[in-house]
Amino acid sequence: MPVYLLCGVWELNMTFKLGCGPMSVRINDILARYARDRQKPLMIIASRNQVDADSGYVMTTKQLAEQIAPLRSEYLWLCRDHCGPYFLDAEKGLPLRQVVEATKKTIANDIENGFDLIHIDTSRCESAGYRVADQLFGFCLKLNPNIKFEFGTEENVGTAASIERYRTDVRFARQFPNMTFVVAQTGSLTMEDRQMGSFDVAMVQKLAQIADVGRVKLKEHNADYLTAEQIKLRPQAGVHACNIAPQLGVYQTQVVLNLAKWKDVDTTAFRNLVLNGNKWAKWMLSDVDGVKTLVAGHYHFNSNEYRQLEAELSKHCDLDLEITNAITDCLDLYYTNLS
Repeated sequence: MPVYLLCGVWELNMTFKLGCGPMSVRINDILARYARDRQKPLMIIASRNQVDADSGYVMTTKQLAEQIAPLRSEYLWLCRDHCGPYFLDAEKGLPLRQVVEATKKTIANDIENGFDLIHIDTSRCESAGYRVADQLFGFCLKLNPNIKFEFGTEENVGTAASIERYRTDVRFARQFPNMTFVVAQTGSLTMEDRQMGSFDVAMVQKLAQIADVGRVKLKEHNADYLTAEQIKLRPQAGVHACNIAPQLGVYQTQVVLNLAKWKDVDTTAFRNLVLNGNKWAKWMLSDVDGVKTLVAGHYHFNSNEYRQLEAELSKHCDLDLEITNAITDCLDLYYTNLS
């Protein structure tokens, strides 16, 4: 039986408040086990650069579904994050019609592999956003009329969404069945290895009221690196769910580098690979090599340099346990304060 046919049953008495990026093979396993063993509803939210039909710096869509399959439970949703044109780096500069078709390929592969929810994001389509979104929603529903949806049309720039823009997004989204979340910009913004945004409580409360009237849930992206007090503000202001992703990759990189320093294991090859890869550029505000390595290390977890580093570290310590503890502590912080 395809996994998605069970979603209606799983949804009963289940509130999904946290989405986490599949930043590595290890992290995927930790997330799925945490959801199952702690009985905490959790969404794995895969971007197209991380995981796609034929590519992905983490793995392909099929590989993700196969990895998660033995650990699937009613507490885990497999989700597509930012599914829209130009959210794959390779699409830059291509005609809109071509990238819409590429997005459809992503969607078809997701549904074939039992994804539970797809986030349609047309924020990079300029004036064609709603037209393209309508086309993509229709394509999804033809393949699986039970697929759940998330929708958004604004790029995250660290300022809260306008009332009218969010009201328009909610009104548009409500045309489609199974609409679960509509994304709102809350002021949060992830840069380097910290939270740089400013959560606008009064504005978010107004946005949440619009979501409630529209019978959808407000979803916040870029909620990484929050303190307990900052996390508590989210449900108080009316945020129904939030996403974290780069923070998890940074934590794995940090654990590995700290252990290597403690055990006197050479990290030069891995550090040079990360620095020369320039994947850190979009995250940086400064020019500190150590921070560059932290924020971009996860893009290179499938490299020989990283595998060799892990293999050497595993001779000296239980690396899996150390990474599991770091990620689990992060998840505990969010679940404790989102409730």
